[in-house]
Order: sequence, then C-alpha cells, then structure tokens
Amino acid sequence: MNNAWIMVFVAGIIWALADGIVKIIRASKQSGGGKRMTARFDDLESDMASLEQELRDARQRIEVLEKIVTDGKYQLHQDIDNLSRETKRAG
Repeated sequence: MNNAWIMVFVAGIIWALADGIVKIIRASKQSGGGKRMTARFDDLESDMASLEQELRDARQRIEVLEKIVTDGKYQLHQDIDNLSRETKRAG
C-alpha cells in the first residue's frame, strides 16, 4: 500500500511540473498577445470615454426637455392647442 501512495505522490509532482511547463510555454508564445491585449484595452477605454460623453450629452438634452415641458409657457401653449382642437371638433 505504501508503494501505491508513493506512486500517486510522484504522479502528482510530475503532473504539477508538466502543468507549470505548459503554462510557461504558453506565456512565452503569447508575448505578442500581450501587445494585442494592450491595444484592445486602449480601444475599449476609448470606446468607454466616447460612451460616457454621449451619456453626458443625453442627460443634458433630457434636462433641457424637462425644463421646456415643465415651463408654464409650454403648458399654456399646450392648453391653447388643445382648446383649438376641441373647437375644431365641435364646429
């Protein structure tokens, strides 16, 4: 039984070493991949900055629209238009 445990232990060490070697080889092959990932990351940051600016612009437009809609003159204009439509229907 001791021999079986030794074999399992040795197999585990060999597996760990092989896994480490494979990871090192993959990392060395992907050294060019790091440059691509950096470029992609820069592109994503640029896209995010553009989207953030679009969001700020949209919020400003919404604030302007809210001011227009809640303005008393706008409401008066809407009331006049509604009365005009009602009189046209009635007439």
